[in-house]
Amino acid sequence: MEEWVGKAWHKLITRSANREYPQARVNLEEMRKTLGIVLRALSGDAGLQVRQSSEIANGARRSLMQRLAGTGLKTSAAWRDADSLNLPDSIAIFPQRELNRELYLWLAVVGSGGVLHTPFLQSRYQRLLTAWQTLHPDATELPLSLIHPPTTNPLPAAPSLAEPAPPETSPNSQASAESTKRQRAERTEMPDGKSGLLMFRLESLFSWTEYIPVDRTTEDDPNDDAARAAEDMDVITVARDRKASSHKIKLNLDLPSAAYDDIPQGEGIPLPEWDYRQQTLKPDHCRLQVMLPRDAQEMVLPARLQTAARKLRRRFEALQPRREWLNHQQEGVELDTDSYILHLAERKRGKADIPAVYRDCREQGRDLSCLLLADFSMSTDSWVSNHARVVDVVRDALLLFAESLGATSDRFALYGFSSLNRQQVRFYRLKSFAERYDGLARGRIMATQPGYYTRMGAAIRYATQLLEKEPSQQKLLLLLTDGKPNDLDIYEGRYGLEDTRMALQEARRKGLKPFCVTIDDKAEDYLPRLFGQNGWVLVKKAEELPQKLPQLYALLTGR
Repeated sequence: MEEWVGKAWHKLITRSANREYPQARVNLEEMRKTLGIVLRALSGDAGLQVRQSSEIANGARRSLMQRLAGTGLKTSAAWRDADSLNLPDSIAIFPQRELNRELYLWLAVVGSGGVLHTPFLQSRYQRLLTAWQTLHPDATELPLSLIHPPTTNPLPAAPSLAEPAPPETSPNSQASAESTKRQRAERTEMPDGKSGLLMFRLESLFSWTEYIPVDRTTEDDPNDDAARAAEDMDVITVARDRKASSHKIKLNLDLPSAAYDDIPQGEGIPLPEWDYRQQTLKPDHCRLQVMLPRDAQEMVLPARLQTAARKLRRRFEALQPRREWLNHQQEGVELDTDSYILHLAERKRGKADIPAVYRDCREQGRDLSCLLLADFSMSTDSWVSNHARVVDVVRDALLLFAESLGATSDRFALYGFSSLNRQQVRFYRLKSFAERYDGLARGRIMATQPGYYTRMGAAIRYATQLLEKEPSQQKLLLLLTDGKPNDLDIYEGRYGLEDTRMALQEARRKGLKPFCVTIDDKAEDYLPRLFGQNGWVLVKKAEELPQKLPQLYALLTGR
C-alpha cells in the first residue's frame, strides 16, 4: 500500500511540476532543414550546421513543485560556436505547436548574428513575447531568447568544446546510432586519490562532478555504459594519467608491416589542402601513396553476380552507338540526291559553295571518360545484414559497374582510398584508364580491404589530376562513399567538409563533373553543401548498391 501511494504521489507531483506541453512538442529533427536554411541565409556562412545541444545545470530558480518533484535540475540551452548553432532537441514551452516552431525559428535568427530589427522579425518576436507573458503573468524575468532583440548575438558562445571523435567503428563492433550532441569539455590534472569521498562537507554532496576513468589503451572497457554516462555529464573532464600501468597493454598498430601491407607504387605524391580558418591553400600539406592490393590474383566473376552481370551487359550493349547514315557530307560512299538537287539550284543562283552532296554511314561514338573513386575506410567494415559487410557490397558494386562499362566504348578507371593522417593518404589502383578490365582487375577489387579514415580532399585532388589528362570531352568523377570526411587529426567536422568542398570546386573549374553515390542516411546534412542539390544520390538500402550503381551511371551519361 505504501509503495502504491508513493508512486501515485510521485506521479502527481511530477505532473504538477511539469511546465511543458507534450502534445505541442516540436522536435529538432523535423525543423533541422528549415533552420539550416534560415541560419545560413542570415549569417552568410554556408558552412554552418544545426546540431543538438547537451543538457546543462539549470541556473534559473526552480518552483516549489519542481523542488518537491526533483525536476528541472537540467535544461537544454542554445549556444553558438564557429561551426554550428546548437539547439535543444525539442521545444514544448507553448501549448501550440505553431508557437514552438516559431521559437525554433527565432533562435535560428538570433543565432545567425544577422540584423534583427526588421518589421517582419519584430512581429514574430512580439507574438512569442505576448504568448510567454500570457502563460507567465507573474514572471519577473524573461528567458534569454525572448529578451528584447539586441544588435549583437545574445546566444552564448561555447567556452570549451570537446572535439568529436571520428565516426568510424572498429571492425568487430556493431553499428550504433551516432550521437549528435555537443558536450562541453575541460582539461584537469589526474586525481591523486588522497581527497575524495572519505573527506567532504555535507553541503557539497550534490556539487560533486562525476569522475569516470576511460582507458584509452585498451578496448576491454569494463564500463559498457561509458558513452551513455558521458552524454549525461555537464562537463567532460580529460586528464592525462602519467602513472605506469601494471596491466598488460593491448596495442593496435595503425599500419601492418611491409610484408603484409599493400604494395606501394613510388615515393608518394605531395598534395595541397584547404584550411578554411585561414582561408588559404596549404601547399604540399598531404602525401598520397598510390598502392596495389597485395595478393591480388586473376579471378573470374563470382557466381553470385554472373546472372546480374549478363543482364547489365546486354542492356549496355543494346545502348552501344550504332552506324547511322549522315546526309549532306562533303565525302561519302554514295550521292545524297536531295543535297545534290539543292546544290544545283544554288549554283544557278551564282553561289559557288563547296558541294556537300554525299551521304556516308558512320558510327556515332561518345567521347566520355569516367573515374570511379570508392571509399574503403574503416567504416566499410561494418555490417549491413547478417551475411554482408559494407565493403562486400562496395566490391560487388565495382564488379558489376566494370562488367557493364566493359560492354561499351566508354573509357573508365577504378580507384579506392583511405587515410591515416595527412602523411598517409592511401590510393588503391584497381584499374587505370590505360589498363584493360580483366581477371587481374577483378582480383584487385576482391583483394581490397577496409581500413583507417577518410581524407577525401586529397583523394579527390589526385583523381582530378588523373581524369584531367584524359582527352575526352566529357569527364565524370564518380565518388562512392558511406560517410563524411574525417581523419585522426583536425580533419574532422567543418575542416574536412570545407577541404572536400574546395577540392570539388577545383575539379569543376577543370571541366570535370563530380557526382556522389552514398549509403549514409545522414548525407542530406552535408552533401548538398559539397556536391550541390542535384549532384548526389542516396541509396537507402546498401545491399541494392551493386544493382543501382550501373543504372545511375546510365542515367548520368544519357544511356
